Amino acid sequence: MEKIRKCLSGCLQIAVVLFLLSGCSFPKIIVYEDPLSPSEHNDLGVAYERKGKLQLAEKEYRKAIDKKPDWDIPYFNLGNIYFKMGKYSLAEKYYKKALEINHLNTDAMNNLAYLYMVQDRLSEAYRLIKKALTIKQKPEYIQTMKEIEEKINESG
Repeated sequence: MEKIRKCLSGCLQIAVVLFLLSGCSFPKIIVYEDPLSPSEHNDLGVAYERKGKLQLAEKEYRKAIDKKPDWDIPYFNLGNIYFKMGKYSLAEKYYKKALEINHLNTDAMNNLAYLYMVQDRLSEAYRLIKKALTIKQKPEYIQTMKEIEEKINESG
């Protein structure tokens, strides 16, 4: 009787295993596509930046760049993030990259001019803000120009 019980137990175990294997598939690796567009990543970065979450904003701007490397706006936004962090060499790099992609990005010109002013690179700052103002007249550009001129006069 013991032999029959062991045999039935073993057969039952084999049957369960076969049943499970026949109804189950092996695990699959699933890779999800990022559902957000470059613009949506950029907008999310702007939202994070407004809340002061600069590291999260930085990640979103980089995702926007990864998806659309020929778009100047996330580079400009990265420049702004790095400026706020006091990482001026990185800010300069990304403002210049934005201008490389779109040489008419006057916001990048303005912010780069302001960065140059902060670094006492006044002749570069003045040249760049003048260029921005010849392309577009915006109150913030005029304010940057005034601040650069004041600093030039102080050092003069």
